[in-house]
Amino acid sequence: MKGLRPVVSIIIPTYKDWYRLALCLDRLNQQSWPKENFEVIVINNDPDEVAPDFLQDYLAENVTLLDEAKSGSYAARNTGIRHATGDIFGFTDSDCLPDKDWIAAAVDLFEKESCDRIGGNIEIFYEKEGRPTNAEIYEKVFAFKQAETVQASGVCVTGNMFSKRYVFDTVGLFNENLFSGGDYEWGKRAADQGFTIAYGEHVRIFHPARRNMDELLKKAKRVGGGTAHHLHGSKKRAIVDYLKTFEPSTYTFHMLRSYGKELTLYQKIKVFLLRRYIKHSMNLEKLKVVFGKTANRQ
Repeated sequence: MKGLRPVVSIIIPTYKDWYRLALCLDRLNQQSWPKENFEVIVINNDPDEVAPDFLQDYLAENVTLLDEAKSGSYAARNTGIRHATGDIFGFTDSDCLPDKDWIAAAVDLFEKESCDRIGGNIEIFYEKEGRPTNAEIYEKVFAFKQAETVQASGVCVTGNMFSKRYVFDTVGLFNENLFSGGDYEWGKRAADQGFTIAYGEHVRIFHPARRNMDELLKKAKRVGGGTAHHLHGSKKRAIVDYLKTFEPSTYTFHMLRSYGKELTLYQKIKVFLLRRYIKHSMNLEKLKVVFGKTANRQ
């Protein structure tokens, strides 16, 4: 197969996010990888909402728009996978902006590393550079540390993930019952079956930082509810995880040292306190779900 260009299927779930999806599609239309060698499959996870007319300006010949009625991005991604024709699957989200060489860099890395999966670089950007909010500073320190996740756990998030088709053929699809953490759960299955993963520094996606506390808390609760699945209903483990909220966090200090070097002392203190609050909210939501609350996708 060397010397032949593989076909790449890019899979993007979207939920009430048409304007940012348009920007993502615009970037995909500018890819250096030949258009005849990749397809884009967008899955609308709110079929009651019709795509706006302006979106037609961003659609290309290699773009397909599908609907998936079952709630959850993993159900939507599975619909995309079922329709994909490529040798390689690439995943991102509707609020992400791919670098122009995103696909080409992934294909190149697959050839160089002979790996089965790739966790790509996710670079956070502020809405107003030079004037970040507290939430944006927090995101810059903690969000999407793919290199560390790939190295430590052999998994990555679907905001920037590539996989050979045969991995899904063997491992199966994402767990559609999860609203968060499904990429981690699938990645662990792949790693446990011996499928290798490489970190792609130049396989770049740009992701907007969340700007306010409401957005951070929504994510924390979604993640907390999603990770409750991994406890398999153990109330004791959920209580223990919640109590760990109040332990000193070496991880927080590590992240501040590694990714908060440019912050002032005042900003570091705010990020530290925010981390405690976010962790509390996440673990409390996990506890509630284990005790019977329904996990929320929002």
